[in-house]
Amino acid sequence: MRANAAFVLTAITLLAACDGEREKAGEKADAAMNVDGGLMHDGPQERLGEIRDREARDQAKAVEAQADATEHRADEIEAAADQKADALERQAKEVREQAERRSDALDQQADAIRGK
Repeated sequence: MRANAAFVLTAITLLAACDGEREKAGEKADAAMNVDGGLMHDGPQERLGEIRDREARDQAKAVEAQADATEHRADEIEAAADQKADALERQAKEVREQAERRSDALDQQADAIRGK
């Protein structure tokens, strides 16, 4: 019997530690109105507070998920821009190399014309 009482006390303590801000305020409001839900039951204001805490947690998770998705999209845009920039740099290098080869060929023609 003592073990059961200790278990119940421990469980209640753990559950109380999980209470959110609104649930705790609801519990105080229930106590102020002398509403007692009993040992394992919450009063109406405490239940309402628990629901509001859950809603706030869910809302915070949704905001965080939206922010994460936005950051992911930003990373995708940066990666695509990096790939495009790398391709343009390769293209510019090739254009410069082609121009160098044409310039060298024309220099050789000019030297030939001069008889060098």
